[in-house]
Amino acid sequence: MTDRARIAAYRIAQAREGMDRADLDGLLLIGSTNVVFLSGYPYVDTNLARPFFLVVPRTEAPALLVHTGRRYEASANSWIDDVRTYERLSIAPAAELAALLRDRGLHGRRIGAELGFEQRMGLPVAEFERLRAELAPTAFVDAADELWRLRMVKPPWDLESLRRACAITAEAYEATFAATRGGQQEREVVQRLAVEHMRRGGGPGWGAITSGRGNYDVVLGPGSDRILEPGDMVWMDAGCSVNGLWSDFGRGGVVGGPSADQRDLQQLVHELTMEGVAMLRPGVPLREVAAHVNAGVEDLGVSVTSKISTLAGRVGHGLGFDVTEPPHVSEGDPTVLEPGMAITMEPGVSTEYGIFHVEENVIVTESDPEVISVSPRELRTLPA
Repeated sequence: MTDRARIAAYRIAQAREGMDRADLDGLLLIGSTNVVFLSGYPYVDTNLARPFFLVVPRTEAPALLVHTGRRYEASANSWIDDVRTYERLSIAPAAELAALLRDRGLHGRRIGAELGFEQRMGLPVAEFERLRAELAPTAFVDAADELWRLRMVKPPWDLESLRRACAITAEAYEATFAATRGGQQEREVVQRLAVEHMRRGGGPGWGAITSGRGNYDVVLGPGSDRILEPGDMVWMDAGCSVNGLWSDFGRGGVVGGPSADQRDLQQLVHELTMEGVAMLRPGVPLREVAAHVNAGVEDLGVSVTSKISTLAGRVGHGLGFDVTEPPHVSEGDPTVLEPGMAITMEPGVSTEYGIFHVEENVIVTESDPEVISVSPRELRTLPA
């Protein structure tokens, strides 16, 4: 059995166990990350005119229903053997879906769909409601709990992809900061970061940058024509995907070198981050981790313009086929940590002189948490 076949068999088997738990006869997934996860297709197709429909029965073989213009790539790039087509654009293919459901013994049965917690279905609501009516008496019910349960705990090969994605992002940061200096535009820097990701095989990457007094509360800027000046803190957040799994962490440097205030606060936030990392162990409720780290943010003892993690509603999140996904390191999240979960830890604050946000990507193991991003304790000095 090839690695790809092994992954396919594992994911489909896990999905079927979830269907057993939830008393579902099948799943209908539409143009989403879940389609990527369970079909092996390499990216999320967000085209609402020609969405992908994946049917995964509890006992029969899965099947893809795609627009005629996508049949070749669906067959070539997924592990699904049964690829069927529809022709009309922008209209959900009720007749073709009905035929597929009948072939799989699913007509009139109970089918899980992406209807609930943090699920995104690649179909307009009105079109799904039309499908629901035309496919009656088939019952479509929320499968969010089981879909997230499938994806929260990663098998070894997915964890290895996460490690590689983090290594690529760390190398991309190193190369980018080595070439960053005063006089450059923000946009030039973040574009360089994207290129460095691609050079190392990470793709497709993403990046955000902020710099300069008055701008440190804006943490997801795509880069402007602002010129980097001496004293500016340059902070970036970025990631890339390997086999569909994403890295996500930031790095910072100061043009001309950090001040004493910048060095001190960077160290405080780094220490608090690592306290949170140390708590990411099996059996620990995430709400306890969040409460500890939130209290630490309150106790930093410095004047801040914003508390980034407070504004975000969490001090970390799950990592996987989406850059950010459940569970959340939040006082409102009841999730209890398990080995194989991948979590970010990222308390952060902004001040007039910088953004201090040391995000670590962490794998929960049976013993000590495994940090796979390894952010430096100190801010980098960038040439003026």
